[in-house]
Amino acid sequence: MKIAAAGFQHETNSFAGRRTPRSEFDRPGGWPAFCRGEEMGRIMRGTGTPMAGALRVADAAGVEVVPILWCIGLPSGPVEDAAFDDIACDICRGFEAALTAGAEALYLDLHGAMAAVSWPDAEGELIRRLRKIAPAPFPIVASFDLHGNISEAMVRDLTLLDCYRTYPHTDLKDTGARTMERLIAHLDGAPAPVLAYRAVPFLVPAPEQCTFLEPTKGLLAAADALIAATPGIEEISQFFGFPLADVPDSGPAMIVQGQDPAAVEAAAEHMLNLWCRAESAFHTRRVPAAQAVAEAVALAAGPGTGPVVISDTQDNPGGGGSGDTTGMLHALLAGKAVGAVMVHIADEPASLAAHAAGLGGVVDLAIGAGLSREYGDPVPGPWTVVALGDGSFTGVGPMYRGNPIALGPVALLERDGVRVIVAPRKMQASEPGLLMHLGLVPEEQAILVLKSSVHFRGAYQDMARAIVMGVAPGCVVSDLTLLDYKLALRKPAGSTA
Repeated sequence: MKIAAAGFQHETNSFAGRRTPRSEFDRPGGWPAFCRGEEMGRIMRGTGTPMAGALRVADAAGVEVVPILWCIGLPSGPVEDAAFDDIACDICRGFEAALTAGAEALYLDLHGAMAAVSWPDAEGELIRRLRKIAPAPFPIVASFDLHGNISEAMVRDLTLLDCYRTYPHTDLKDTGARTMERLIAHLDGAPAPVLAYRAVPFLVPAPEQCTFLEPTKGLLAAADALIAATPGIEEISQFFGFPLADVPDSGPAMIVQGQDPAAVEAAAEHMLNLWCRAESAFHTRRVPAAQAVAEAVALAAGPGTGPVVISDTQDNPGGGGSGDTTGMLHALLAGKAVGAVMVHIADEPASLAAHAAGLGGVVDLAIGAGLSREYGDPVPGPWTVVALGDGSFTGVGPMYRGNPIALGPVALLERDGVRVIVAPRKMQASEPGLLMHLGLVPEEQAILVLKSSVHFRGAYQDMARAIVMGVAPGCVVSDLTLLDYKLALRKPAGSTA
């Protein structure tokens, strides 16, 4: 048995203001670098990605995998047409070569919420091109991020699919493994499933999608119960959607898969009704930056152990944020949040200046806002260099565990008792390994300010004495009613618009 494999991921924020060039897929912070062929097979097996899980299952089953390429770009604005076309054509050429070499199926490690300038449904376009090369019933399967904006075109052209069941995403490898197991079973003779698609008629902000919390926790449990109670249902993949992608298919959707067409359709309709009834329950308390800091300072002075965590949710690099907005850092200094640590500001000049000054040196420059001046001014110094690191470490948190991380020279700076990590590149603040890399023990910090919306909970939910969702200016807008949608066909949850 021989299976071709490729990965191409991007989560597109249509409101991020900048397009994503081809270079963004070469060396993304927190994820493996662009790789192809045998190098891809060697690198990906040791990572925490869906591809790693798929390769593990294939290896255990004695299946030969023909690696094409794997790449990811950090969430950002729409992908430039040339970038999408370059990588998509690369995958198609590799697929054609794999077919010539005897590949019997194709596994794809995708995100599901990629939008290129001319292809709002970018993954749908990629799958269409691949399907043109190998028409049905040739097996083409895909694993997706839970935040995928899934189109009917994707579902039509895939043999089967699956997505993460956790947010924070802690089951990436498990999802790739499940998808590969089902593909191998199909190649061994199991019939392809019937797929039923349902689109939920509203958008859900990312902070409300956390699977630790209701209503998503209950919706996932309801799907598990339905599968257990209904013969003929194999999988219920619930996509929460990425609402900052202004595309026609933006929003939650579910795909029910199984062998009994009537049961599959009934289950899809049942799950759609559960989602519609849950619409009013999608609500998370969020407070302005100054209030978030005041609450955190008071909580840190009170009883309990562990850090008080502030989520700087609107500059989440995992949602397309630039990772260098300064609203929350200004609020920390104004609020005299002594002992607070911000993770982190993407500012290459500040990082290099800190390394030039050396440990204990003083850097008298303003930091941040290099790419986001519209959201606030840089924060002036002088800053004292408290710690330095080369920015190369291995992920230890539940999302990035095992991933080689290379941010470039990083530094911990301090002013008026407030500390901030600076690095040349952005990365979502869900990985405690960066703090540890600079000699900090996460559990011992008074206040941690994390540029993340939900993924931080994977590492910090149990550690934190309290979590405050803060709102400072940024492009990862948490109130979807403020956005000027042009293409999205669904309204924000709870909106009458």
